[in-house]
Amino acid sequence: MTETPVRRLIATLAVPTVISNLISTLYNAADTFFVGQISTSASAAVGVALSLQAVIQAIGFFFGQGSGNNMSRQLGAHHENTAEVLASTGFFSSFILSLIVTVFGLFFLQPMAVFLGSSETILPYAVDYMFWILLASPFMASSLVLNNQLRFEGNSFYSMIGLTTGGILNLFLDPLLIFAFDMGIAGAAIATAVSQIISFILLLVFSQKIGTVKIRISAFKPSRKIFGMIFNGGLPSLCRQSVASVAMICLNNAAKPFGDAAIAAMAIVNKIGNFTNSVLLGVGQGF
Repeated sequence: MTETPVRRLIATLAVPTVISNLISTLYNAADTFFVGQISTSASAAVGVALSLQAVIQAIGFFFGQGSGNNMSRQLGAHHENTAEVLASTGFFSSFILSLIVTVFGLFFLQPMAVFLGSSETILPYAVDYMFWILLASPFMASSLVLNNQLRFEGNSFYSMIGLTTGGILNLFLDPLLIFAFDMGIAGAAIATAVSQIISFILLLVFSQKIGTVKIRISAFKPSRKIFGMIFNGGLPSLCRQSVASVAMICLNNAAKPFGDAAIAAMAIVNKIGNFTNSVLLGVGQGF
């Protein structure tokens, strides 16, 4: 990354990121499409769960970008040991915090679904869907950490492979579990959870086998200095994702009096808008 001409380097980093973002958006849209065949309330439940997924993503982006950009700077300065501590601390901190979210969320699952915007008719679907999403949340958040860290050390291609493999798998698992195995909305959530876990495994393997910086439990050394670096680097992403989650919660609750179709419609429009955003975000990440 210190020797490649800038224009070529940006393309090398941006194109795989745009592709992985588009695939991720596509398989999120696939959930909405297939669940929409069940009922309007089920489709609305996916929209309600989006704000929960935004929280999980906020954790992943915070620790991923917070550790990743500082890790990249440390590599440039030839401080490999500090880079390894940043990567390992970011990874394990993300896993632990999202595990706490899982326990808390499962304990207060039904009240949380209501708070996020579920009506009485949406609630059963939202609870079924969010249960599996919460179980997979440590893997979802940590895969985003690994994805960002791979990008920040110049391995965008492998981060793309990890994410797109899970996305393509989800496209096949959705109809199989929802309709062939008659699992309904729980099938869509399980498909998403399994896909995220597969992505997590692939990204972890790439990080350990191909990545410049390895994840090691011995390098997990949380300290004020390390967390300060992660906080400074990850705060913008944390704010962006947190505000998105709060906005979705407010919109869902505001739309609740207008019926399940209003919440479902917002979820569909949000997924369409994400296609444009994923391109812009991918180019920005490449820079």
